[in-house]
Amino acid sequence: LVYLAKKAQEKGVIKGILLHQGESNTGDEEWPEKVKAFYENLIKDLNLNAEEVPLIAGEMVSEEQGGKCASMNTILARLPEVIPNAHIVSSKGCEAVDDGLHFSAAGYRELGERYGEKMLSLLKEVNKNDNWKKVRPLKKN
Repeated sequence: LVYLAKKAQEKGVIKGILLHQGESNTGDEEWPEKVKAFYENLIKDLNLNAEEVPLIAGEMVSEEQGGKCASMNTILARLPEVIPNAHIVSSKGCEAVDDGLHFSAAGYRELGERYGEKMLSLLKEVNKNDNWKKVRPLKKN
């Protein structure tokens, strides 16, 4: 991850870090602290400013969608308590498949749009005094 991120920095600027939790450590109450350590190490390794590079984390399949790991969303919601620049993206209403663990293609697209909308809102907030060009919203299929 660090190697690829440094490669990306050769031609671009990292504006945010996207995280989507898997089901492997559902219920781990120490998870927010583990993510904090990961985030801080990544920020340091990439010579980034944590105040300028938010962490955006998406929820697991919601309880309403039959999510088998939906209880992790409560733990995930605590990220902003340990990482001041962390933001949570809701999965509520994102279509899931029957396994209760994964989103459908439509659900992943919806979640991806939510990640994008969150990042755009944060960029606009940071750049509100600059000449911000409005970005066209994504077309919904």
